[in-house]
Amino acid sequence: MIVTSPVDELRTWTRGQIEAVSKGWWVLLVTGVISIVAGAVIVFTQWTVDNLVIFVGTVLIVRGIFTMFSVPVDGSLRTWSILLGLVEAFVGVGVFIWPGPALLVVAFSIGWLLLFRGTMAIVGSVSSRKVLPYWGVVLVAGILEVFVAFYLLTRPDITLLAAVFAIGFAAMLYGVLEVATSIVVKSLPQRFDELTGTRGPRDTNTPLEPVS
Repeated sequence: MIVTSPVDELRTWTRGQIEAVSKGWWVLLVTGVISIVAGAVIVFTQWTVDNLVIFVGTVLIVRGIFTMFSVPVDGSLRTWSILLGLVEAFVGVGVFIWPGPALLVVAFSIGWLLLFRGTMAIVGSVSSRKVLPYWGVVLVAGILEVFVAFYLLTRPDITLLAAVFAIGFAAMLYGVLEVATSIVVKSLPQRFDELTGTRGPRDTNTPLEPVS
């Protein structure tokens, strides 16, 4: 998951912070691939409601676990990753155990999760835009999540087909954004060196001034 802090605005980055964020690029890559594959499976499979509940719940739990081990892409505290990962995993568990109409539970659970994640991504990307070179990608991801969230939360009579397409295509598109972000995150140390005129990790305390 693309994690940002909605309250901490970093005005400078040191190379040490850059390296810490960059080391987590593979988590973004893995969760992105999981989202793309899961979204494709959701869209192109003939589902029963019960099977969809099991699949979506499992994907949320797996993604939540990966998110808890990721580093926020804006260099903020890992507390935000742990929080969002726990929320995603708990929603996955809730999908399994919540009583009542299964399809409505899936739609509403994913809707509230996407609204929470999307709002954090939007606020976090805007507050970190001065130092986050890829803040626009994070912003787009947040807007996408909020849009799908409102669609799912305002359709109490949602059909299985509508839920499948909304959840599946949103998962695939968000996964593509995660993969794209992972590539940018991996190259952050090189970008830092280009902007500061330094080479390698020898000066880990050199600050990076805000970039647009």
